[in-house]
Amino acid sequence: MEKTLRKLVQEYRNRNFFPSASIRVFNTKGTLCALCVGDAGPDTVFDLASLTKIASAAQILFAVFRGLLSLESPVLGLLPALSAYPLLRERLSVVTIRKLLTHSSGIAPWYPFYAEPGGFAEVLSCALEKTGPVEGTVYSDINFMLLGMVLEALYRLPLDQCLKHNLTTPLELGKMAYRPPAAWDTAPSGFGNPIEEDMCAERGIVFSGWRPHEPLRGEAHDGNAYYFFKGIAGHAGLFADALSCEKLCRLYLETDIPLFIEAQKEQAPGRGLGWQVGELYPDGCGHTGFTGTSLYISRKRDIGVAALTNRLFCPAPNPNPLNEFRNSLHRAVLACI
Repeated sequence: MEKTLRKLVQEYRNRNFFPSASIRVFNTKGTLCALCVGDAGPDTVFDLASLTKIASAAQILFAVFRGLLSLESPVLGLLPALSAYPLLRERLSVVTIRKLLTHSSGIAPWYPFYAEPGGFAEVLSCALEKTGPVEGTVYSDINFMLLGMVLEALYRLPLDQCLKHNLTTPLELGKMAYRPPAAWDTAPSGFGNPIEEDMCAERGIVFSGWRPHEPLRGEAHDGNAYYFFKGIAGHAGLFADALSCEKLCRLYLETDIPLFIEAQKEQAPGRGLGWQVGELYPDGCGHTGFTGTSLYISRKRDIGVAALTNRLFCPAPNPNPLNEFRNSLHRAVLACI
């Protein structure tokens, strides 16, 4: 397996899909393959980007399992301060934890919170006023910003401390954290935020605080996570090595908790509870991260893949879409077992 996968990963590196990668393949019996290319080593941590959502979702599911809330709990009941804003009271009145986890809340996909003055509730009200409701299942970072705040309210701890309390310490995940220590070997994730700059420009939104187009290392690449949430958010901001991602995935592969098993199945079009389902994840589920990261697990096939890359660190204005690589990797793994 390792020879086959190394050849495939190296081929995609040679085609400038990413400069570095750390890949781990595993099942319930153990690690089947671990390989690195480029400047990455086994202990290198990557900016997980939206894989942060899987860690947030796992914490929410544990809270449901412990009876601290339910999937049908209304978000306004958990975050009552939001009700002080008429638009939030109106737009979030029917939004539940389940709807946030499945991206069926009606909330727009994205808004640059950092471009507006005020605290979270004030900016959220502004964002919802400017974006309007959306129909159906629409992937939205804002859903998981809200879930991060729910975790802080439930445990009365900052979100990074919730992570330690709920996941990294009890599951012994190892190198997974917000704002990683300087001593960690951290892969660079990109060169500033040129893509978000363009996204704001397209919307006529002005922001004067952009980072220079220089290598980012140890700072959350995601603009909202970095500029607005100071590196700690429910939707993005986590850094981890591939082994810690494998351990988090093992929770779902090995669990006998019905809620965690159901979370991996389709609950809304293309969505489980935090997870994504579809052709990219044969007989299973997974998730991707904008920086070039992904997870794939299948209980049916007893297999998991953690693939961490830094695609945005390629010196190109338009990085290659990584789903081609992910699809090839997942199918190569399945062909080897």
